[in-house]
Amino acid sequence: MVNLCGIFISWTMESVLEFTIFLGFLYWAFPGLFSEGFLRVNKMVDVVTARVFDTYNRYSPLNNNQNESLASLSTLKRFSKDQRLKKILSREADQKARDAQLFDIKENHPDVQLTRKRPFMGLSCQNCVLTSRESLVSRTTESLALRNILDYQLPQNKNGLLQRTLSHFYQVYELKKYDFPQVADLVLKDDRLKKAVEKMALQQFKDSDSNEEKYYQELVDRNGKRARKLLYDMRSTLSDFLLRFTSWVLYKLLPCFLTSVVVHPGQVEMLKKAGNSNLPLIFLPLHRSHLDYILISFILLNNDIRSPLVAAGDNLRIPFFGSLLRGLGAFFIKRRVDPVQGHKDLVYKAVLHTYMNYCLRAGHNMEFFLEGGRTRTGKPCMPKYGILSVIVETFLDGTIEDALLVPVSVNYEKLVDGNFVREQLGQPKEMETFTGAMKGIWHVLNSNYGMMRIDFNQPFSLRELVKTFNTSGKLPNGKKPTLTSKASTNSLYGTDVVSEDHKQLVESISKHIIYDCAQSTSVMSTNALAFLLLTKYREGASIKELVKAMDDLRNDLNYVRRDIGFSGDSIDVINYAVDMLGPALVQRLKVNNEVLLKPIATLPNVIELTYYSNTLVTHFALDSIVAVAIEALDKTSGNVVHQDLVDNVLELCDVFQYEFLFCKPCQSLEEVVMGCIDDLVYRKQIFLVVSY
Repeated sequence: MVNLCGIFISWTMESVLEFTIFLGFLYWAFPGLFSEGFLRVNKMVDVVTARVFDTYNRYSPLNNNQNESLASLSTLKRFSKDQRLKKILSREADQKARDAQLFDIKENHPDVQLTRKRPFMGLSCQNCVLTSRESLVSRTTESLALRNILDYQLPQNKNGLLQRTLSHFYQVYELKKYDFPQVADLVLKDDRLKKAVEKMALQQFKDSDSNEEKYYQELVDRNGKRARKLLYDMRSTLSDFLLRFTSWVLYKLLPCFLTSVVVHPGQVEMLKKAGNSNLPLIFLPLHRSHLDYILISFILLNNDIRSPLVAAGDNLRIPFFGSLLRGLGAFFIKRRVDPVQGHKDLVYKAVLHTYMNYCLRAGHNMEFFLEGGRTRTGKPCMPKYGILSVIVETFLDGTIEDALLVPVSVNYEKLVDGNFVREQLGQPKEMETFTGAMKGIWHVLNSNYGMMRIDFNQPFSLRELVKTFNTSGKLPNGKKPTLTSKASTNSLYGTDVVSEDHKQLVESISKHIIYDCAQSTSVMSTNALAFLLLTKYREGASIKELVKAMDDLRNDLNYVRRDIGFSGDSIDVINYAVDMLGPALVQRLKVNNEVLLKPIATLPNVIELTYYSNTLVTHFALDSIVAVAIEALDKTSGNVVHQDLVDNVLELCDVFQYEFLFCKPCQSLEEVVMGCIDDLVYRKQIFLVVSY
């Protein structure tokens, strides 16, 4: 039966093919026969069309505009031609109307509000690193629009079905591959580490009661084994595969709790150009959350920039997550270098110094936080000098030719790590654990934290900065501070790592970077609202009052070219910020049919709001000190002497020097203060200048 069906199908196909060929031959041999047939078909269509339109006209309403039937195909064509002519005439009329409107606009000069150009943040200091400032950036770079890196778009030439379906997988697959050499074996063979081991053993031998050479060798072996253990506990095992896999996971998880992660493409382009210089990039971010270093590596990886080794506290060396972070580039360092039997831990410092030395020599980029830990107040913390001193010493001893320092600013609409109220109230910090990390991740994935903004400042040359500071040969701000801080005995920063001659250099570089980061930090909507509620409207305010205050604040920030991390009408910004902060911090009240916003002024809530507000408190710190200095002066005559005001401000700046950085180390504090006073006089017109 199957064979018969197959034969029938085969015969049918052959018959159809033969019949088609036969018809083609007839058309070629007798074209007149087919032409006559086609003509008859056309006439038949005309007859049927005429009958249809006659029937339609017979039963159509009397007010129908169509007075005659369309009796044939030729009539239909004429009707279509008329319609096309009407469209052409209508198009010409529209063009004349537009021309008249354009003429009217040119003659009347209407008021047009142009969109304010967003300032390009993070350019290098023109006083210290002018050469670096003029490199890596162009007008095209500055004019690029902000980009949400979570919104990945496939290239137009690679937009196939499989690529669209697995876009994130395709993205991580196409990333540029880098080699990340391991240097642990080289570190163990280094003479610097061997000398530190012998020196430590000798100190312990002198403190002991034994005089036997065998005991000394035993101490050397013991310290050598300790050095190996310290190194393997510290080292990073950066893996290209793990970076790619984690990047794919982050593409899936980040949209669960962040609406966007915003970067400036121009800043990324600068980093790409800097990466081609074959110099190590040293990323120096402000530290707000544990998410900081993960997202910085995520952004760099997905823009084909070599991922850095990240200095992480050894408190993060917890089960599973410690190994994960190690594979993503973390190397773990101690927060405190405790003495060993009453002596400085020379072995640990030598291990860290030598490890970082070889990593830089091998071409690794590096990332660490100058503040040490996360800020608990929302203000930039005073810098810790330990790891930076290692970088500077590595450059000064010729191990590396140069390095490019990259300050990085990070800000969140809502802090992912929660608040630090417990610690601000004096309670001890809860140590990180596996269980705590899992609970925290689950809580984060089920919450909304809005937008995150990362700004990469312009990379600048360490060589150029060191040369500038050495050439100037003066202390920061041109004067010795009144208050001094005592160096920690358990810090990495000391004469055994960096010489006394270079201490001032390291401190100046650190403060310069912290100042640059603070100035380039974008102001979020929650920062602006919290600042207004705590400083101006602690008793509450109507929406109308807050809108006016928000407009004034935005204008003031725009005037000084401070970037704002939000846009739109101020009323929408305020409502959005209230939703982000939540009803636990800001409450809505309805009084006399008017909506009021009021902060809930309990101590924990005020501490949390202060965290968000302090981003702007840093910006207005010097203005506030000038205002306090005016209040402290004798104003019985109605006037204050300009020089007395400047002296008072400088004294207050000395008091607050460990709370705020008022200027760059390359600037004169007195000149900055005088500039601030002039701004209050001429722009803000808070008080008048009277000449005698």
